[in-house]
Amino acid sequence: MEVSGNSTVKANTEFPLEIGETVAINAVYSPQTASVDFGLLAPDGLFYALNTTDGSFDEVIEVDQRGNYTLVVRNNSDYSINVSGYVNY
Repeated sequence: MEVSGNSTVKANTEFPLEIGETVAINAVYSPQTASVDFGLLAPDGLFYALNTTDGSFDEVIEVDQRGNYTLVVRNNSDYSINVSGYVNY
């Protein structure tokens, strides 16, 4: 996916999770110098994210609410980035 500078992109699909379940996000992006937040939009509407600035992201997030979650990528840099990867839940 392409994420414009200083913008946020949400995945097209949601996935249901129970309390204590985990989501593994493994992604790479370029240019690698961008500051990018990867995370989940929770059922309460809050964005729970982790930041990276080295071109890759490989983290597991444990959820504390039951409901539908959406993957979100936020580009904190002034230029567009290209992101690829996968999510396991």
